[in-house]
Amino acid sequence: MKKFIIIFSVFLLISFNMSIISASADPKTLTEGFYKVRDIGLIPNTTYKVRNSSPTGRSVIIIFDSNQQMQEFLRLEPNSPDYLVKPLEFGSIVIIIGGGNITFS
Repeated sequence: MKKFIIIFSVFLLISFNMSIISASADPKTLTEGFYKVRDIGLIPNTTYKVRNSSPTGRSVIIIFDSNQQMQEFLRLEPNSPDYLVKPLEFGSIVIIIGGGNITFS
């Protein structure tokens, strides 16, 4: 009976550890260019925080939805704080202009 309790406890402990799923997303860092949401690996219908992580370069972010209507226009100074952007659609286009490194998290 003692062996059974010990073995059962070990299997129970292992099963609890296996069911833990990490839900953190890797931040995406982008430089100047045109990007489609489906190509850069961002999840549609999710609100993202964007920031300019470059110490010197300024950047402008323009986001268009799938109907070619501008949804966001952000001017980010070097080492800017986080800004929230509207949830992106699967067909959205992100345009980054400038010398900064834009981080989506």
